[in-house]
Amino acid sequence: MPEILEVEMFRRASAAVVGRRIVEVTHADPLVVADGVVESLEGAKVVALTRRGKVMTMELAAHRGAIDVHFGMAGRVVVDGASPIDELVYAASDDSKWIRFGLRFGRGFLHVSDPRRFSRVTLSRRWEGLGPDAFDVDLGEWRRRLAGRRGPVKAVLLDQSTVAGLGNMLVDEILWRAGVSPRRPVVDLSPVEVRRLHGITVRTLPELLAKGGSHAGRLAVELRVPGSACPRDGAELTRATIGGRTTFWCPAHQT
Repeated sequence: MPEILEVEMFRRASAAVVGRRIVEVTHADPLVVADGVVESLEGAKVVALTRRGKVMTMELAAHRGAIDVHFGMAGRVVVDGASPIDELVYAASDDSKWIRFGLRFGRGFLHVSDPRRFSRVTLSRRWEGLGPDAFDVDLGEWRRRLAGRRGPVKAVLLDQSTVAGLGNMLVDEILWRAGVSPRRPVVDLSPVEVRRLHGITVRTLPELLAKGGSHAGRLAVELRVPGSACPRDGAELTRATIGGRTTFWCPAHQT
């Protein structure tokens, strides 16, 4: 399921098309691709691929603006026949019938494949409503973003207006490493805990990116089933819905 790490991998792979001119929009699923996108893209030259949080932005030359790509639950990028992720957790996406958005260049192509059709390709909103990127947020901004927020820390960290890019698996991993219960109200966190959460976040993201994605943490995919044991202390993991997402944590060391 694409979180900030997967989308960064998609951005790096998509950077191969920078400098190419779009010859044709070959796929434009009307549920996925918004009005105005095809007209903006045809004949345009790609000048940059940028990202904030889970949103990848394709910048175009000649005042054509930019296109935002949101990968939903199971979308992925395929560039010139290869993808940085062959198969996303919980969803296979290697069938050509699942191409929802496609660009053909003078040489090569870029596809967004999505069996679930939750991806969205829109005219860029320039990251409207998003907080700072989780890779770049400093401690001062982190503190300001969490200050005065209500609700459990899991839900607040999932809110993309707080910090952009953190998804369900990453937040569970960060809270597990920090020893903080996902149910803890943010207002009850001590300054030391807020600082610890920031430090663990900025260390965990590059570590898991190097390992292959959000699924590569200690609180791994295979442990996200009832009855699993905490890899730190062996206690049975607790499962509940927090912030609308299935959440796993260790009641022994996450307090």
